[in-house]
Parts: sequence; structure tokens; C-alpha cells
Amino acid sequence: MNTIKKNLEFVRNLSRSSKIVATLVLVALILFVMRLGSNPALPATTSSYETHVSLASVASFSGQAGSLPVTGKVVSVNKASILAVSSGEIVSLSHVLGDQVVAGEVIANFENSSQRAAVLQAQGAYDSARVLYTKASGSTAENSGTASSQATQSAQDAKTVALLAMQSSVASLDDALHTKADSLFSNPRVQPQLNLTVSDSQLVSDIENERVALGNLSKTANALLKNTTQANLNANITEMISMAQTVEAFLTNMVTALNKTVTSPSVPASVIVTDQVLIAAARSETIAAISSLTNAKSSYSAALSNATIASNSANAGTMNDIASAQATIKSALGALDAAKANLEKTIVRAPISGTIISLPVSRGDYVPSFTQVAQISNPGTLQVLVYVTAEDAKIIAVGEKAVINNKTNGVITFVAPALDPTTGKIQVKIGIPGDQSALTDGDTVSVSLVLPKVDITKTEARKEGSYFIIPIVAAKITPDGPVVFTVSSSTLVANPITFGAISGAQVRVLSGVTADMEIVSDARGLSGGQKIMVDLPK
Repeated sequence: MNTIKKNLEFVRNLSRSSKIVATLVLVALILFVMRLGSNPALPATTSSYETHVSLASVASFSGQAGSLPVTGKVVSVNKASILAVSSGEIVSLSHVLGDQVVAGEVIANFENSSQRAAVLQAQGAYDSARVLYTKASGSTAENSGTASSQATQSAQDAKTVALLAMQSSVASLDDALHTKADSLFSNPRVQPQLNLTVSDSQLVSDIENERVALGNLSKTANALLKNTTQANLNANITEMISMAQTVEAFLTNMVTALNKTVTSPSVPASVIVTDQVLIAAARSETIAAISSLTNAKSSYSAALSNATIASNSANAGTMNDIASAQATIKSALGALDAAKANLEKTIVRAPISGTIISLPVSRGDYVPSFTQVAQISNPGTLQVLVYVTAEDAKIIAVGEKAVINNKTNGVITFVAPALDPTTGKIQVKIGIPGDQSALTDGDTVSVSLVLPKVDITKTEARKEGSYFIIPIVAAKITPDGPVVFTVSSSTLVANPITFGAISGAQVRVLSGVTADMEIVSDARGLSGGQKIMVDLPK
């Protein structure tokens, strides 16, 4: 206590200036202590790898079953009439009058053995083109001498098949025109006159003029076959295809004329039916010849390209070889798609769900084109109309699924074969096989068209062999163009790419990637040279 009194006495005896200095020193000391107490601990050392990314192969993206988002309109369809889009014999009926059917369900099948054979043949040509692309890319090349010899032999075999196809087609065209169609004419090769009473005089005139233009087809076709050599095989087979297509158009008009033929005592209905079957058989024979010639030409062209590439190099194709192989794949795929489309025309599907109220055909009946084969009724039935680009239409198909407003299931029942002149796009109809209570006639809805899963190999791009598909978020747009990121030594590496068409949340990549390239699955916020940590797959 005495010590405290002595200290206070000492402070009172200090001069005024000394007291001010002492006060300032005390305040500074207090502030220093307070700052020392409130200063946070130094941050722990942080890793330079703060950004985590995940990797996926380009093939895994391209092979996924994605979806195509579009906008559609709900429309009411109380009744749907189904017309035959091809003529022929009904070989099977899956339902009878009064049955309930759902949208997309098969009701009947026309005789389609030739169409199924054409699909198998086109599939073989497509598979051959894929092998050609693989060899051109150098991934499975064998000894160059052996590969070249095998490819040359394959080209010779393909040439033999093509010549046989031409020979068979000459016989088919001769039978279709001179044996079958000419039986309905007087003086068919000199001054043809149709021996039918048809209500359309202009059609009769057109048919007779077409027959004059065809002349002695058998003689012309045989001369073409006789003058065919390896040098002009492609050109001559193309000319024969054109010749067969002209015959097919002529026979199509004949079918129409028979549908418009007026019966008479000399030409009763039974005779007309017999003639219809005869001309339909001639037309089917001609279509089969066209398909056989087209596939033989594609196979021969593919075999020639294969032989050329094999003779140059079996281990690594040049860029020109690869481009040629890709073009061959596109051509073969086009032929395959066309064959599948022709097959689909022989299958009668329900465009809406409902009850079959009319089924005027039976198994074994011959049905001309554009004849009603069924009628379905379902008051209040809804369907959705959407429009897609011609490019997007190539990757959707009848029978594939759709999701409307993220909750209502649908099925694609129709894809228009040509552009709508008003919208400039392809119309697609979506049936509702299940509950449609969430939809209202006239509503605008969001639709996701489910795309089929694609089986993709390491050396083949999606579908045509010319592009890959990745999510848009896997690419980054830079001032120098779009890039995707790969990882090297925990560092991002930017790889320039070329964009194609954008479909919803996906984009087509035309160049810059390979199927087995591991890329960052989400490139948002990243940049080349950045340090990262790669997350392991879960």
C-alpha cells in the first residue's frame, strides 16, 4: 500500500509535459497488446492444387444415350386413319377389329422379305466400310503384303458380285417390262396402246409415252452389260440403276392406272385384281433389282478403296485415305438408312392410342399404295407435334421414346420424309401411350427426344465416322476458338477443337479429339496451364 502511495505521489510531482509523454507511452502500450491479442493465427500452408476435376473418355460421351430438347405443341386427335405407304401382300396382322392399341404399336406387316434382305446387305456394306476406316487409321493393320493381297482379292470378288447383280437385273427388268407390263398393251414396242379403260386420260397418255421412251429395254440393258469392263463398271452400273428407276416410275404409274380402271363386261373386276397383282410383282421385282445394284455398287467402291489403301500402307493410312474411308462410311450408312426406311414402310403402326374401329384387310390380301388399312378412334386423344432440323432428324427414329414436360412419356410415331415448306424443318409426331392427364390441347410444351445409345469404337466417330459428341460444358470458348482440356503432370493442357452442330446440351466435335482421349468433363472456369487435382472415379 505504501508503494502505491509513493508511486502516486511521484506521478503528481511530474511536470505537465512529462505527464503527457507518459500518457502517450501508456496508450501505445495498450494498443500494441490489444493488436497482439486479436491477430489471427497464420493460415496453414495450402496446396497449389485447389481445383478438382474429373476425366472421361470422348468415346464415353459419344456412346451415351442423350436427348434432344425441343419445343412442341399439344394437339387433339380423335380419330386416325392409317394408309398403306407401299403396295403388297399383307402377311401378318397383330390385332383384330375392336382391339386396344397404344401409340407406336405394330398392327400389320406387308410382305417385306426383299426389304429385309436389302437391310442385311446394306448392313454388310456398312460393316465393311467400318473395317476399311479402321485399316486406314492404322489401328489394326496387318502385314502390308498380306493385307494388300487380301484387299485386291476382295476387290475382284466385289467386281464379280457387281457383274452378277447387273446380269440378274437385266433378267428382272426384262421380265418386269416385257413379260408382265407389256401384257397390258397392244404393240408395246412399236406403238403402245394401253388395253384398259382408265378414268384419267392424261395418265394413260403419260404411260404410253413412257413405254415408247423405254423402247426395247432388254436389248439396251444387254448391250450395256456386254460392254462393261473394270474401267467403266461403276459408270455402267450407275446407268443401269437409272434405267431401273425409270422402269419403276413407269410401273408406279401403271399401278395408279389400274386403281382407276373402269370395269366392263370384257374387263371385270377379277381381271383388274389379277392385273394389279401382276404389275405389283413387276414393281417389287424392279425395286429389288435397284436395291441389289445399289448395294453391289457400294460394296465394289468400298472394296476398291480398301485395296488402294492396303497397297499404300497397312500400318498407317494417310489423311487422304482416312478421309476417303470416312466418305465410304457416310455413303454406306446412307444406303443402310435408306434400306431401313424402305423396310419401315412395310410395317403398319398405330399413330395414336385407342380402339381399332376399322380393319378392312386380312392376311393374304393385296393392298395398293395409299389404301386405308386401319382406323383408330379415341375421343380426346392427344399427340405432340414438334419440328427438328434436317440434321437432327438423322439421329431420331420411329419407335424411340420421348419425355414431355419432364414427366409424361411419349413415343415417336412419325418422322416426315421431307422439310415442311412453312417452317423449313422436319415434322415429328409423338404419341402418348399412357396417362395424358397432365397435358392440355393447345399447350406449348418442352420435349426431350431420347436418342439411341451408340456403340462406338476407339477409331470410329459417332455414326458416320466423321464427328464425336460431347457435352457443351466439356468445351471452353477462348479468343482463339473452342478447346477441351486434357491433364499432363497435374496441369491442364488446352487442345483446340472444331465445333459442328449444337443439339441441346451437346455439341458435335468435327476434329481435334480421338475416341480414347481423356478430357475434363466440365471445363467451366478452367484455363490452360492451371494446376489441378484429378478426382478418382466413384
